Amino acid sequence: MTALPVLDLGDDPYERGLVHGRALAGEVRENLHTYLARFVAGGLDADAVQAEGNSWVEIIAAENAEYAEEMRGIADGAGMTLSDLAVLNARYEITFGLFGREAKAAYALKETEATDGCSSFGVLAEATADGHTILGQNWDWQAGIHGRCVVLRIRRHRRPSLVCFTEAGIVGGKMGINEYGIGLVENGLVSDHDGWHAREKPFHVRCREVLDAETYDHALAPIVATRRVCSANFVIGQAGGEIVDLETSPDAVSYLFPRDGMVTHSNHFMDQRHGPSQMERIGPSTIYRANRLDRLLRRHLGGIDRDVIGEALADHFGYPNAICRHPDERQPAAKRTMSNASLILDLDDRVMWVANGPPCCNPYVAYPLGAGAAVASEAA
Repeated sequence: MTALPVLDLGDDPYERGLVHGRALAGEVRENLHTYLARFVAGGLDADAVQAEGNSWVEIIAAENAEYAEEMRGIADGAGMTLSDLAVLNARYEITFGLFGREAKAAYALKETEATDGCSSFGVLAEATADGHTILGQNWDWQAGIHGRCVVLRIRRHRRPSLVCFTEAGIVGGKMGINEYGIGLVENGLVSDHDGWHAREKPFHVRCREVLDAETYDHALAPIVATRRVCSANFVIGQAGGEIVDLETSPDAVSYLFPRDGMVTHSNHFMDQRHGPSQMERIGPSTIYRANRLDRLLRRHLGGIDRDVIGEALADHFGYPNAICRHPDERQPAAKRTMSNASLILDLDDRVMWVANGPPCCNPYVAYPLGAGAAVASEAA
């Protein structure tokens, strides 16, 4: 199946979670097991993970009660503990904390070890063929998560409706578009400042809050308003259109704006004020992926469309650690990564196109915010 499962959800957060948990109970459990194996591979034992889960339950509830209710619904629907679901929903903070320690260890041992490798972009109306504002990325992450993701289409009255992509068990969405044409994609970053603050609003809660916004300034606020546990990069756009790329570390935010209507990013800091960037020490492919993606797209300025974007996102220079990433058999199984999905978000049409796996061999399927079944791309 090329299409992802789609859950059509409504206003009530607990009910949304309950439907999610019941429909994807097996996938939620398998995702948790995949992360537990990754945590163990990074030196975090089961007792430490349990303690992390218990702590994050309280933090998430304090930061966003509606998010916490949806998470509780998933736990009840899947027959799991709330602590288990908190581990999934704070897995960014847990995993990237491990990445930071692994980067420092690799530096001390003069070793490299391929890891997360998302490549993202944003293009404004002046750069696209149809005058639309488009965001996108290859979502490179743990290979064991592939096949256990979902599209959520949420229609609400009290907050904006949205369509988003997320992992089974994570409230989401990581990448998505809301009814006001506000869209989000992102990349993992690691600074040596990470971990200065033990408990702050989690990454995934911030992502949902971006898509909860009705105006562009309110979409930026969840990223810039409070300090963070871990670093991350957020590309936020709105139909019409505007795009800002926000690099964040625990106490700082910097802004990258499109050049000639286009911006790209990978997994290292462009602004040195965040402290020494760490990800390139264990994933050197980040050094060339953003620049290469920029070059592949820039040659088509004024004519960028889904075909151009799809070809760029399927690029294999540096294989297997390319823009289109494939599992590196030289790495331990628990640490292998791949392009679990490739996403192209048309903010004007409110359509999210997703290839379920590496885009070199998986078609893009359209998931519109409005009613209608997913439609496979003929160009794929």
